[in-house]
Amino acid sequence: MTTPEKVTHREVREILRTFHESGWAAMTLELDGMRISVGKDGPPAAAAPGAAAVATPPPAPPVPAAPTAAAPPPPAPAAAVDTTGCVEVRSPAVGAFWVSPSPGEPPFVQVGQQVEANDQLAIVEVMKLMNPVVAPQAGEIVRVCATNAELVEFDQVLFLLRPNDG
Repeated sequence: MTTPEKVTHREVREILRTFHESGWAAMTLELDGMRISVGKDGPPAAAAPGAAAVATPPPAPPVPAAPTAAAPPPPAPAAAVDTTGCVEVRSPAVGAFWVSPSPGEPPFVQVGQQVEANDQLAIVEVMKLMNPVVAPQAGEIVRVCATNAELVEFDQVLFLLRPNDG
């Protein structure tokens, strides 16, 4: 019987970096018998009594990830895009949102691109399990509503798609 791998210091730093870049205010994570509770304005108020205190990051942001050559351009401002008649493509799970198959590769789709039903638009990663985000129908990508590497929630709108038939 093999022993399970332990969470490394590097993985904890990556989780904290991803949390810092997310829109979440607080998070509690339990891995390998370790509990991490963090909040952007200090430890979350709902931390369990008797739980080990977790140091909160200093006000300065953590070291950002190295930029990749294939980083997608930032999404267009919300007011500049007509979203009338668009279909919302939602997250299949809670996890990290990825716009490309792997770092350094071009994104699956870009704003203005035509897609067919069931084309892969992105990935939501949950504990190293890659969940594809697919187009529910053919159409044009109007907006990418989440940021690459951001934590997304179940059923969060990730893309706006203008169907070809309307």
